[in-house]
Amino acid sequence: MPPATATATRYTLVYPKARPEQPPMAVRFTVAPDDAKGAWTVERQPYGAAGRMLTGDQPRHYYGDEAQARAEAAYRGLVVREVLHVGQLLDLELEPRDVRFRDGLPTIDGMDAGQWLDALGTG
Repeated sequence: MPPATATATRYTLVYPKARPEQPPMAVRFTVAPDDAKGAWTVERQPYGAAGRMLTGDQPRHYYGDEAQARAEAAYRGLVVREVLHVGQLLDLELEPRDVRFRDGLPTIDGMDAGQWLDALGTG
């Protein structure tokens, strides 16, 4: 049986604005195949005002038989950590189990996690 074709998953979490005049901050996460040999890369890249790229984490590279599974688990861990951080900034008591993944994208209560946080942060 040939291996399944793997594609990149990208998710951008925009921080809710504390004040209307405050420029938005966002963090983009990517998990993607790196080469034809089965390597995978996970990246976390923060963005500040006007889309200016901020210093991000070094990409994480995964190799070997379980590279895709390990990379996807690392991606989910990074996204969950960021969602919990935003929730903490909004004085929400979220737990890791509150964040579920549907097709690689995080959800809370069945809604996109970023939109859910934004609704509570501005509501």
